[in-house]
Amino acid sequence: MRRLLLVPVLGAALATVFASPALAQREDCERCHASREFLLNAAGDQNVGADLVVTRAMLTGGPHARVACSACHTGVTGFPHEPQAALRVVCGHCHAAQDSAWRRGVHGPHRVEGLPRAVVPGQVGGSAGGATDAGVVASVPSGAVVPGQVGGSAGGATDAGVVASVPSGATCVDCHGGHDVARKGFLPTAAGRAAMRRACARCHAAQVATAEVGVHADTIPCTSCHGNHDMRPVPDLATHDIDVGMARHCGACHVAVAAKYWRSIHGRTALRQAASRSALGPDTAATCVSCHGEHGIRRATDPTWRFRVEDACTHCHPAYGRTYRDSYHGQASRVGSRRAAQCADCHTAHDVLPAGDPRSSVAPANELNTCRHCHTTARGKFAGYQPHANPRDPRHYPLLFVVWAFMTTALTGTMVVWGTHTLLWYRRTLRDRRRRGGERAAQAPGTPRREVPMDAALRGGGPFVWRFNLLFRVVHALVVATFFVLVVTGLPLRFSCTAWAPGLMHLLGGATRAGGAHRIAGLFVFGYFGLYVAYLAVRAWRRRGRIRDWFAGPDTVVFRRQDLRDAVAMVKWFFGRGPQPRFGRYSYMEKFDYFAELWGVGAIGFTGLMLWQPVFFGRFFPGILFNVAIIVHSYEAMIATAFIFTIHFFNVHLRPDKWPVDAVMFTGRATMHYMEEEHPLVAERIAGGVAGAAPSARAVPDRPAPPPRRWMNVVGAAGGLVLLGVGLVLIGLILWGLLC
Repeated sequence: MRRLLLVPVLGAALATVFASPALAQREDCERCHASREFLLNAAGDQNVGADLVVTRAMLTGGPHARVACSACHTGVTGFPHEPQAALRVVCGHCHAAQDSAWRRGVHGPHRVEGLPRAVVPGQVGGSAGGATDAGVVASVPSGAVVPGQVGGSAGGATDAGVVASVPSGATCVDCHGGHDVARKGFLPTAAGRAAMRRACARCHAAQVATAEVGVHADTIPCTSCHGNHDMRPVPDLATHDIDVGMARHCGACHVAVAAKYWRSIHGRTALRQAASRSALGPDTAATCVSCHGEHGIRRATDPTWRFRVEDACTHCHPAYGRTYRDSYHGQASRVGSRRAAQCADCHTAHDVLPAGDPRSSVAPANELNTCRHCHTTARGKFAGYQPHANPRDPRHYPLLFVVWAFMTTALTGTMVVWGTHTLLWYRRTLRDRRRRGGERAAQAPGTPRREVPMDAALRGGGPFVWRFNLLFRVVHALVVATFFVLVVTGLPLRFSCTAWAPGLMHLLGGATRAGGAHRIAGLFVFGYFGLYVAYLAVRAWRRRGRIRDWFAGPDTVVFRRQDLRDAVAMVKWFFGRGPQPRFGRYSYMEKFDYFAELWGVGAIGFTGLMLWQPVFFGRFFPGILFNVAIIVHSYEAMIATAFIFTIHFFNVHLRPDKWPVDAVMFTGRATMHYMEEEHPLVAERIAGGVAGAAPSARAVPDRPAPPPRRWMNVVGAAGGLVLLGVGLVLIGLILWGLLC
């Protein structure tokens, strides 16, 4: 028993004996470094850093409490010493394993060819020094910090005002601190993580600031992802720029997600490329940071994160990205829709597999189930829709190519033919107007001049005749209102690539509300189209004996051979080779407008209905017809928009003889002078019935009419000019959109 009692007594005595030199040396050091006043006097005018003041209390309880000062400051061999001698701090004598790992890492002192260094201007601290002999092995003092543990104080800065570039990167004291090195177990605490962030922020301020607003803020220290001492650069040449090591760090916490990733095409490819078993392509395989980012990682529930992932996918898969952006899903996503499907909704977030793999979410056998994540009742041929179809590729998508080529030709041909027609007409009417202006200027002084009204339909001052009945005017008002709603709510999707599209969609209340307004306006189109069909049916029944006049009479809206003659005569008139043709009730331009409206309502309306109710139509139609519907709906809408805002606006607003507005469709009536200029054949036929007849308040075409009230002229002119201005702005946005 007595022998057993002697063991601790002997151990304490030996410890006192071996520790006494260190304690005695520390007492010598404290004579100078325990007093800031003494250091100030000794330094003269030079500044004295706070880390030069070292007291016994600062070391007591720490891992280096029994370590002699000269064991770390190996350059100090006597007292007093040169100031520069103490700057050499050697940690590798005791921490050889950590020192070796540090030397291999990005913060190490020796440059490896092609390996970047974390050298930051303004970084302060001396050379890490350490054991230059790889064979140095020493026991780590009891309680000292082991790999994975970082000290609390950033330390390291000998002078806050010193600015230097340290070729060796970060030293031990830069991260662990100078004298107040923390013990093992400090880092997992909240204070330890805060100390880590402060230490890293001295060189990586932007990264730390970004991380502090991410999902890992205050929960994950930097070393959990980047490692402890053997930190590798990102990208790391050791892994062929495939940051597999970072992905493994992520997998340590996200075990279930990591299991899916490593069996996905991304994970398997990354491992092969990192091991040099697979050649690197233009883009390396995606790892965690490729999609989630590096420091400011957002939660999956953050709506802005979805758009970041979409950008990451399209960066590596540009061909699929272009076709996705051309689809409804891509267009809606780019203008801020949170409901539209994105890459991960179809291909899954982590378990991404090729379409040829039967386990893939986009494999033919699994496509319908994938679609049902959003379209819960989808069935039939719904999954036949091609989300990445390229209609410009005739080899792989011949049907879509034919439809795209036809619609492109229709759009281009319509605008080229009628655009040329409009420019020639403008040139001729402008020349005639200038000639008439010269004739008026040559009139004798005092000759009364005829005032030109704002509304072109008021030319001549009367008498007035009815041009359109109430039903036509109501339907036209509905056409105008719904058309503008459809254009304004549809353009942000069609030109989602522009800078103005998200802003306009936000102004409209978001993609969901804008889509609702678009569909409601579409229902109104079906409504007034049905009303017009009912009107035609009633009229046909009442005039069933004269139904032939609808197709061959002088007032028919159907194209006849005379319309072709008028078109040829019009072109001759443009060039001064003949007189202007004399039109009946409807000219060939108005007939084109009429049938273009009928075709547009049918084409745009039906395809829009298909895209609104894809699940219903997917029961009967093959999915590829939805791709056809997207092309027809988009291009026909562009034809209608471009034609109305240029050609039609020219006919009712911008013609020199009609500027600034022709409100005949609003008031329903026009002067005989107007009819003689615009529709001379009708004016000749009705002249006898109008002369001397009493005006009727009932809107019967070709019958005498009372003059429109002043408020009607004001409202019609103001409304027309407002619509003209809005239309011109929209045309400007369309031209902007064509650039992208």
